[in-house]
Formats: sequence, structure tokens, C-alpha cells
Amino acid sequence: MNVAAEFPRALHTRLGPRARQALWALTFATLAAAIIAYASIPTGAPSAAGVVPADGRLVVEQPVAGARAIVAARPQTLQLIVAVHRQKGWFGLRVADTPADGIAWASTAGAHAVPALSAVFGRADGVSVRVRWADGVVQTALVQSDGVFLASRTGSARSLAVTILDAKGATVREVPGP
Repeated sequence: MNVAAEFPRALHTRLGPRARQALWALTFATLAAAIIAYASIPTGAPSAAGVVPADGRLVVEQPVAGARAIVAARPQTLQLIVAVHRQKGWFGLRVADTPADGIAWASTAGAHAVPALSAVFGRADGVSVRVRWADGVVQTALVQSDGVFLASRTGSARSLAVTILDAKGATVREVPGP
């Protein structure tokens, strides 16, 4: 006689219908509690800065339409990341990279909680950067201490030019947009 095979059948015949129902209810409740506990575990980062890759550091961050545009310095590149807050924490979407000494233009279309935004970011050898957008808006962004800047805005817009300015407001360099 195989005891392991006979045990469930013996248990089934010894328990009355109410006891079997109680056992099924207990099993179901335990399974439901385990699923709820698993679903409540945060999977995102605790802050927007937490979406920066482990080999990078946050250089500049700007709020844009309920999200955060972040420029992270990584080996050999600058990276634009859009961080969005969801129910389980902060999640990051890598949007664009640029060479460590370059300028990049990027945009998102606006889908799946990521807002539509446009951004220009990179390195500049000035104090501030003026971005002229195709719709006539002019935006000024300060250059951080390590030379990195970020100009971002809500919606889809094309940048006509990026003008890098020195401390006196004189043009250091002008870079045409894409």
C-alpha cells in the first residue's frame, strides 16, 4: 500500500462536507493573501533620482507635466531619462544619449503615463543656454557647475537653435537645431 497516494483519499473520506469547505476556504484565503502581499511590494525606485543607472549620477532634473526630466552623467555619455511616478514607485524611460561633450535633442510622444515633452540637453562652455523653439518660445537654462544643461518643455516642439552665453550675455557659440 502506497501511504502517500492513499493520504489525500483518506483525508477526503474522513472529513465531512463542512470541514472540506473550511479547508478549501482556508487554502483560498492563504493563496489570496499571498497574491495581495506580492502585488503590494514596490517595484519602482523610491524617488525620481533612483531611476538613474548604477554607473551614472544625476546632474540636473526638471519637472515636466507630472514627470521629471533627468540628465544623468554616465561614462562617455550624457543620458536623458524621463521618470514617472506610478503606484509602485518611480520608473524611468531612457529617451536619448549624447556624447559627453555634445548636445542632443529629444522628445517623447506622450503614451503610457509618459507625458509628451521636448528637451535639449548636453554640455556647454558658458554660463547659460538660450533655446529658441520653432513656435517662437525662447527658453533660458542655466549651465550646471560641471557644464551640463537641460531645457525641457511640455508638448512636441522643435528647437531652431541653441545659443550658449557667457557671464556677460555674449554669445559663445550657436548650434542650429535638428
